[in-house]
Amino acid sequence: MNLSITHRKPYQPRVEFVERKGVGHPDTICDHLAEELARELASNYLAHTGAVQHFNVDKAVLAAGSVDIGFGGGTHTKASRLVLVGKADFAHEWAPDPEALAVSYKDKLLELLPDATPDAFTVEVWLNQSSVDLQAVVTEATGAPLANDTSFAAVSLPRSALEALVHDVEHHLNSDTFRAVVPVGRDIKVMGARQDDDVRVTVAAPVLARAVTNRSEYDEVVRMVADATHRLSVDAFGDDVIVAVNQADLEDSEYLTLTGTSAEAGDDGQVGRGNRFGGLITPYRPMSLEAAAGKNPAAHVGKTYHAVGSDIAQRLIAESDINEVTVRLLSSIGHPVTDPQAAHIEVVGPHDEAHIAAVVKDCFSDWRGVRDGLIAGEYELY
Repeated sequence: MNLSITHRKPYQPRVEFVERKGVGHPDTICDHLAEELARELASNYLAHTGAVQHFNVDKAVLAAGSVDIGFGGGTHTKASRLVLVGKADFAHEWAPDPEALAVSYKDKLLELLPDATPDAFTVEVWLNQSSVDLQAVVTEATGAPLANDTSFAAVSLPRSALEALVHDVEHHLNSDTFRAVVPVGRDIKVMGARQDDDVRVTVAAPVLARAVTNRSEYDEVVRMVADATHRLSVDAFGDDVIVAVNQADLEDSEYLTLTGTSAEAGDDGQVGRGNRFGGLITPYRPMSLEAAAGKNPAAHVGKTYHAVGSDIAQRLIAESDINEVTVRLLSSIGHPVTDPQAAHIEVVGPHDEAHIAAVVKDCFSDWRGVRDGLIAGEYELY
């Protein structure tokens, strides 16, 4: 294995931006449902054929509809349209049923957006036969599958204080506990900005129109979102953190929602345009633009190498005195997924190169564990 190990200074940029698009954001919805479909296909292929056959369902678009909305509620004037698209292998004893999948994935979409009604969305699933050439790449008959592409992955751990805060704020505001008290939709977006010790957290949170009858009630919901965000921010950075919520509001306009997502009127969605592997958008970190959601968990290195990189980073931090680690992995198309073209491990803190090499080798050799972990949803892909 072509392994490089280098040392770097701690991650302490003077300026840092971090973003997270919440579970109800149109881009995140596309990531979520594409990945759900990938996990379902992989699980069924494995159960019925003994191996994960070739497929990729990493393309999806959520086209915004339109609503007539105001305080107290509203109506859908045009349904939003979700289309899941991909290739799959239909040449085995089990094959996917696109029509049945369209029905079940509309149900999954409504589970993801519990404030939505069935008339708010239409869902289509387009699957066609995959390439014969690529079917041979993913075969597990002779051992590890072959990499389907030459691409790279980049993973950095642990999260910085700002990264952890942005992640925690979105999870808290989108939790069942918070939403049971505060009537917000699930399309919550959080942006953190830090310049030296000055921190600002900006939140966009749609307010459920049916739950507020006037601007005063709406403003009270916004205040509760701001208070909850400020409490979490103070715990991380102290009292001087600035919090802003729904900054686009004007005297005669508000961020109201029927479904909980801006896809009902204001924004379209697509796989790979939102959070990167690990659940954040981090422009100050090394980062791949690969869309991991929906890719094949056995052979698509744009997905599997991020999972391997995460395993390597977590083990190095847990098993040694290394404080921070950045893992960069480069695949080589047509070579076994266990045989990367190159691996570069950057560390902060005392380290043993022999131990690092052993961990990297061990994590790559466990390709079945990575595959099964991806199918089980054990990695945060978006």
